[in-house]
Amino acid sequence: MEGISALATYTAIDKIDQRRSAAIASAAFTKDLNSFKTDIAKVETLDDIFKNTKLLTTILKAYNLESKLSDIAALKEILTSKLSDPKSLVNTQSDKRYLELAKDIDLYDGYTKIKSAVFAAKLQARLEDRYLDPRLQPPQKIQVTNSPLFKKNIADFKAAAAKIDSVDKLFKNYKLLKTVLEAYGLESEIDEAGFIKKILTSDPSDKNSLVNRANDPRYRELALDIGLFNGVDGLKSSAFASRLQHKLAEIRFEKNVEDQTPGVRAALHFRQSAPNIKSPYDILSDPALRDVVFKTFGIPLEVVRQTVESQARLLQSHIKFDRLKDPNYSNRIIRQYLVQVAAPPVASGNGALLDLFA
Repeated sequence: MEGISALATYTAIDKIDQRRSAAIASAAFTKDLNSFKTDIAKVETLDDIFKNTKLLTTILKAYNLESKLSDIAALKEILTSKLSDPKSLVNTQSDKRYLELAKDIDLYDGYTKIKSAVFAAKLQARLEDRYLDPRLQPPQKIQVTNSPLFKKNIADFKAAAAKIDSVDKLFKNYKLLKTVLEAYGLESEIDEAGFIKKILTSDPSDKNSLVNRANDPRYRELALDIGLFNGVDGLKSSAFASRLQHKLAEIRFEKNVEDQTPGVRAALHFRQSAPNIKSPYDILSDPALRDVVFKTFGIPLEVVRQTVESQARLLQSHIKFDRLKDPNYSNRIIRQYLVQVAAPPVASGNGALLDLFA
């Protein structure tokens, strides 16, 4: 990638991602996934799940278990057995795919988990991993996931997480904690383990809890994914291992691209965030998003000395926030940002600052 402009790098990655999105939209499993979301919302008893062959097939496909559909009675007995009992049917199966699925849906405790948005997202991710052409990923990301170091890091994480039986032990295991934090872009906070522990063990369902009062949304994302408020089962789950693997690959891919072509990582972050940006404050609270917008519109950094309200009004004069869900609109902002990144710096004085508020 050396010698290639940030704009060219971003354009190449964006084209691959567009092909991936198109492949997902037309994939057979997407139709099944949409049917799953409709059917699972109608489930009122466990029997409803096992009577709906199409619904059950979609679930089993995601775990490579569709061949087990021939004996639904046995399948139900396994998946509704007690996870916490080491002698239960699901825990004594030689085929560990059953246990992997059972942990994600936990039918012994009812059908709340299987009807959740979290499980729907896991299901989609697993189906994409199984059925999509792996070449529908940027080559830089494939290099990351195929590297011996990445594979070793994931194997070490799984081995170490399996031995953790308390939250305290997680926070005493520097190497394990560092891998978790790196996947969520928080590795620089490793020396603040005590503070991070307080955040991640606070109740995410309480709007006044520490995790919900933290300004950085990465903490809340990690807290919800790892579930330390309820112990360490989330950390040890296959679902979290899969989530961590995806996020660690993504963040290392972004770092590698940024090392070779500065500006692309912030551009990718803006593209991912754009559909969820509702107001200027979403941008102002995120340094990377703020950098993209300020550079795009030539806003000098001195503006941060103004009140937050003044900065918000300034951004509203430049950005149509109701259009950020449109990829074409957000891409125009990104491309202009990358052009500005490549441009030689231009000195700006008070006159330029005054012009912005004219």
